[in-house]
Amino acid sequence: MPMYVNPLSDAGFKALLCDPANKAELIRFLNVFLPGDRRVADLEYATTGFPGITLANKASRVDLRCTDLDGRNFIVEVQRSPQPNFFRRCVYYASRIYALGSRKGDRQQYDLLPVYLVALLDRDFGFDRSDFSWNDRYISSYTFREMASGQVEDETISIIFVELNRFRKIQFEECRTAAEEWCWMLKNMEGLRPTQEEIKTVYYELEELLDAARISGFNKEKRARYDADMITERDYYNILETAKKEGEAAAASQIAKKLLASGMPEAQVADITGLTAGQVAGLK
Repeated sequence: MPMYVNPLSDAGFKALLCDPANKAELIRFLNVFLPGDRRVADLEYATTGFPGITLANKASRVDLRCTDLDGRNFIVEVQRSPQPNFFRRCVYYASRIYALGSRKGDRQQYDLLPVYLVALLDRDFGFDRSDFSWNDRYISSYTFREMASGQVEDETISIIFVELNRFRKIQFEECRTAAEEWCWMLKNMEGLRPTQEEIKTVYYELEELLDAARISGFNKEKRARYDADMITERDYYNILETAKKEGEAAAASQIAKKLLASGMPEAQVADITGLTAGQVAGLK
């Protein structure tokens, strides 16, 4: 049994950063990854559902949404599986929240509140990172700016990607910045089993984060909820894996049928498709 949650899993993310009791850690997280001089002093959690907003006939939801004292909106989500048009989806989410964020009594003056979306990614999502300027970079920030001067006219929508798959520090001692320490911990927390001395001497900057993520520290209600979320998540990924294997088997069978129809020997068809001799024979 791991000592700590995996913060990149649905259950772990909910137990760690979505728990209002850990609000201080969420604030630290945001202050590490927000661009420029943007800082959060305090915040409150908000619902993550948006009535009337749908995508592919499913309710549009994100992992976590909160607002600070100035009314700025923050979205934090974890993505572990690449999906088509991911960048556009992030723009969609952020822009919808931005459009819903006018102050009371705005009277069509468009006094809209800024939105920041921070997405934690642990896979390659197909972004073009071929230019040398991306070497060793794993955090990117997108917003509206004038292209020639780079000037940002107003604070509107900002999208920040933290590409953990591009973060390559192996040992915690290699980390030199708060962002590096957080990225390392997000990737490696689940496998840690540090002694109290190590927590005090090596991971002291993130001691409170580790304390919040320690599974044995959950109360009875939170532990039951975490265990239930873990079961749901495992079932979901098992269903996906089963569907993937069934799809691969069906595709292999279709290829085998075409090869057999072309006159290829059964043994060779089995070798190419990975099917057994019996499976190939049954396709004739």
